[in-house]
Amino acid sequence: MLVPHSDLAPNGPKPMEAANAVDTHSVDDLPSARFTWTIENFMRLNTEKLYSQIFLVGGYKWRVLVFPKGKKVEHFSMYLDVADSATLPYGWSRHAQFSLAVIDQRTNKFTVRKDTEHKFGAGVSDWGFTYILPLVELNDPVRGFLVNDTVVLEAVVTILNSHDSRMETGFEPKNKKGKKETGDNGSGNVEADIAGTTCPESTLSDATATAGKVRFLSYWVSSEALLLLEKIHSLHEGTYVKFSMKGQALPTVLLESFAALIASMSSTKVNELNEEALQLAANSTEDFEQVGLDLRWLKQRLEEAKVVKKHSESINTVESCTSALEVARATVDSCTSALEVARAKVRELEDGLARAKLEGEVMSRELPKSLGVNDSVLKDIV
Repeated sequence: MLVPHSDLAPNGPKPMEAANAVDTHSVDDLPSARFTWTIENFMRLNTEKLYSQIFLVGGYKWRVLVFPKGKKVEHFSMYLDVADSATLPYGWSRHAQFSLAVIDQRTNKFTVRKDTEHKFGAGVSDWGFTYILPLVELNDPVRGFLVNDTVVLEAVVTILNSHDSRMETGFEPKNKKGKKETGDNGSGNVEADIAGTTCPESTLSDATATAGKVRFLSYWVSSEALLLLEKIHSLHEGTYVKFSMKGQALPTVLLESFAALIASMSSTKVNELNEEALQLAANSTEDFEQVGLDLRWLKQRLEEAKVVKKHSESINTVESCTSALEVARATVDSCTSALEVARAKVRELEDGLARAKLEGEVMSRELPKSLGVNDSVLKDIV
């Protein structure tokens, strides 16, 4: 995590630490050291993050940074940090190969160790693993990570170089074959470990500022664009492999436009997209591919978004039909009730008609047979 100067001291009470040890040696004539950090009263820690004591490797100050309860994840998180990054001169860099480990204190059978290398700089002053060990395994007594409320951590650091060749010569050193970086920085700018991928030795983190721009590859971009471009680099390592253009103005515009596209798509929900927006994103993706960006991963995401969009539309259609059916059922029920009322009225009228007919027949039988409707009252007299 990029730590401001005011945040160099950890918050909360410091736990008891014992047997912090540094074993200094060399590997292929390169300065190296093994640092052991024992943290007692581990379960009683009441702090989000914790720094170790400072240790020296090759004359440079380092420390270990951990998140005992996880960095917003259900995993123990562990990083290597440049201890004096806030006071180092402009353009500094330190290139180190290192491993971070959580020690199984009982049998060493379950010890978790992860290796990586990274060029630390002003842009990224720490690097490591957000997902080094699930918290449930850390607390499992069978695995021996937590013994007598004590955790033992280890960092092995080898200094590869500590200068800024880009500032001195403008030359970007090529990656070493076979070397891959698998870590991430505590700030969350790079999360290679989340996707389970590895990315080449970082050529992005030693960003230098000029006229409001920062260095990315061999071009200058805004700091906002840099965060997204580095994030993409860590998750999709081949994206920029074939991107190479002369000059500065056009590559800067292209990279910042690409970052703006990614930012827009990242903040847009799939159900908010329409066919026009998806087609526009697909066209933009093809345009960026024409200048050398490998965006197969982005095209796959767009296809997945189309599928999800269609599925969502199908669900909406089903829900709409279901609502219409419910309305129709309610209408039928209402009509059925009205029909029952009408039928009852008809039965009532039929009963009245039958009674009237019956009364008429009775009255007809009681009339005098000699006196018809058209007869005069005194028919027989006059």
